This record gives sequence, C-alpha cells and structure tokens, in this order.
Amino acid sequence: MKKIFLSAAIVCAALLGACQKSKTTKASATACSNPSAPVSAALQGNWMYGNFSMTEYWTQNPADYLGNALQFAIAFKFNADGTYEQYFTSSSVTLGVVTYQQSVSKGTVVIDETNKTVKTYCCTSRYKRTKNGHVEEERDLNPSEITTLSTYNYTTGTEPNGTKAIYLTIAGTTSQLKFLQKF
Repeated sequence: MKKIFLSAAIVCAALLGACQKSKTTKASATACSNPSAPVSAALQGNWMYGNFSMTEYWTQNPADYLGNALQFAIAFKFNADGTYEQYFTSSSVTLGVVTYQQSVSKGTVVIDETNKTVKTYCCTSRYKRTKNGHVEEERDLNPSEITTLSTYNYTTGTEPNGTKAIYLTIAGTTSQLKFLQKF
C-alpha cells in the first residue's frame, strides 16, 4: 500500500514538477541560467521507472479492451553536459473513459555524488492529455503550475539480472523508487 501511495505521489510530483517553457523560440536547456554541473559517466544515460495495477477493463463487449486501471512511467535522461530530460506518461480507466497524460520537461541538473542528491532545474515543459483518443489539452505549462527545482536523494546499485539502477527518494518521502538504466 505504501508503494501505491508513493507511486501516486511520484505521479503528482512529475506532473507538478514539470517546468516553464522559455519565452525564446525553441530554447534549449543549455540556454537556461539555472545551475548545472557535468554528469559523471556512471550516471549518464536513460533511467526508467514504471508501475501498473493488476486490474484490467473491457467494455460490455468482451472484444473491446479499454486498458489497465492505472499505469505510469517516469524516465530521466542525464547528459554529460549537465542537462536532463524528464518524461512522464500515465493512463487510467475510470467509468469506461481512458485518459492519457504525458509531459516532457528539459532543464539542467546538478548531481552531488558525495551527498547523493540529484537536483533538477526546469527550463522547458510540454503537457498533453487525451480522453478516449481525443486530445483535450496540449500546451506549455503556466508558471503558476510548475515547480522549478526538484530534489531527490539517491543510491546506486545493480539488480540481480545485471541491470544498473538508481534508487531515487523524493524529498519528504522514505521509499525508494527503482529507476533501471535503459540503452
């Protein structure tokens, strides 16, 4: 139950942690004046976390599958130059309505390997929500909707199958989320 609660907190943090889009056209994360630091080779790359419920939904017609009750994924891409990208996606089925939410945030990152913290500073973000396949909202987030700084504590390790992992803990929580390295 704690994992479900923590997972819900992660979903909220991911949505609210998305960042403001720069006023300049096609601004890049490197154009931000936010703090950044080079990322060590051991932490560079793609790191993914995901979860889903065991409940499945169909319409009255058993041939029409609606989807999983709740599923979501969060991914980080940490680049050597101190920039990052964060991807979030979720889908849920409620009362026969399938809702997808997605966001892509880009910015700068400072990873303190001594104190085991990751600080992400947003520069740009894009949000999209669809219901039953129709786009309901697709836009840049407003400044009042964003959190420009997110802080995580972390440890690293290797899973039994040999996959490298970063175990992130969001500030104010105690459970670690396992982000696996993807190539």
